[in-house]
Amino acid sequence: MIGTEADRVSQVLAEQPALAGRTVDADEVLVPLVSPPLPRENALGLELILEGFLLHHGRPRHVENVPMGAAVLAGDYCYAQGLVRIAATGDLAMVEALGDLVALSAAAVASGREQDLAPLWRSTAAAISGESGPGGADAARAARSALREGVPEPIHELAAGLPPAPALEAVLNR
Repeated sequence: MIGTEADRVSQVLAEQPALAGRTVDADEVLVPLVSPPLPRENALGLELILEGFLLHHGRPRHVENVPMGAAVLAGDYCYAQGLVRIAATGDLAMVEALGDLVALSAAAVASGREQDLAPLWRSTAAAISGESGPGGADAARAARSALREGVPEPIHELAAGLPPAPALEAVLNR
């Protein structure tokens, strides 16, 4: 799947006139963490949500040389396109998890707690596939709730039990 979904992310972004000619192909970093694999539209939605976050708070992987105002709008577009694809499946637990992911990621950046990003993204990717360890989705939901209350330890503990994700950590730390 590496490359195939990335090409599709770039294609979705190229549909926006402000981004036309600014798209580049990049490898996905979240989809390989999800086992069993997600259906194509869900995988695309997940990668679009990550690109939205990176457009708002980091360095995007699928576009380059985007002015700040256009980057914010492009990030909103990515969030919306990603969530639309996930919502179309009717999986409300996945929509909830990814909505939390967007909100909690922005809160982590705003409060200077970037060290919470990788555990949050890793545990969410695992939770939507059912691979989040003891307690599964319920444990992930509880850890996100604790993070929302300013208690990061549960999300870090949950992520510590997951396989490493150096590619994800690299894009979140750029």
